[in-house]
Amino acid sequence: MSDFVSDGTMSGTSGKAKRLEAIKINLTGDIATKYDIYYRAHAENFGGLGWARNGGPAGKANFAYRLEGIEIALIHKGAAAPGITYLPFVQKE
Repeated sequence: MSDFVSDGTMSGTSGKAKRLEAIKINLTGDIATKYDIYYRAHAENFGGLGWARNGGPAGKANFAYRLEGIEIALIHKGAAAPGITYLPFVQKE
C-alpha cells in the first residue's frame, strides 16, 4: 500500500482498470488529538471485515477482490471501538 494523500489528491489509479483492495485513513491536525478514526471494509467474496483504526490497513491484498464498501466512524479518544476489531486486513502471500 502506498503513502497517504490529502487535500483532494486522488488515491489509487486512473484509467488502468485496477480495483481498490485496501485502504488506510489517518486524521491530522487538532482533530487527531481528540478523535480516533475507525473504518472497515466490505470486500468482494469475503464480506465485512473488522474495524481498523488510525492509519492501519483495512481490506484484502493480493486476492484480486475489490472493496465494495467502506464504513467510517469518528470516536472520542479513549472510547471503545464501534465494533469488532479482529481481522481488519488480510494479505495473501
